[in-house]
Amino acid sequence: MGTQWAGMGHSLMQLPDFKESILQSDVALKDTGLVVSRLLIEADDTTFEDTVNAFVGLAAIQIALIDLLRKMGLQPDGIIGHSVGELACGYADGSFTHSEAILAAYWRGHCIKVADLPAGGMAAVGLTWEECISQCPQGVVPACHNAEDSVTISGPQDAVRTFVSELKEQGVFAKEVRSAGVAFHSYYMASIAPNLLAALKKVWRGGADDVGVKCATIYGGYSP
Repeated sequence: MGTQWAGMGHSLMQLPDFKESILQSDVALKDTGLVVSRLLIEADDTTFEDTVNAFVGLAAIQIALIDLLRKMGLQPDGIIGHSVGELACGYADGSFTHSEAILAAYWRGHCIKVADLPAGGMAAVGLTWEECISQCPQGVVPACHNAEDSVTISGPQDAVRTFVSELKEQGVFAKEVRSAGVAFHSYYMASIAPNLLAALKKVWRGGADDVGVKCATIYGGYSP
């Protein structure tokens, strides 16, 4: 989230193997009514402000890129992903089928969208993890440890915006992330877990333990 944009993946649809993968995602999503191929081709500036559209669009593109690289005979020595990218990693290493990965993205987005969460925000700030812990205002938490001096913070929308303004005045890098009004990777995400788990039990193969392990990476996990 935050990197989505109208037109992403559009030009790649000219590549047969990429397009084939996107169309396979369409098949997996048939019962949801969402057609990701149409989403990518017809997107405008507001399309990916919708949490479901953003998650599904990002996941479908990453899955299609993995499929494209495989068709080219390229195999990675290692894989790493963050947030929605963890679903792509699960698909890349064979933990998820294509259908499981794209449906997990859909249900993660859907459960967040219908949860009626308080208005949230996120921002990238040029602070260390320890500095964030000591300086973040009430309710705002360090959510993603990106680098030694780069952290994504998450929490109530107004509090995040105020903190961003204060940091800029101090000459510290701070930029809000396009998170569709949701405080991803924060304590807000815990409330969606029961509904998401129920949805994923219908999507994923394997027993309850298998579903529990897979869940750990895909609901914006937050460890207080």
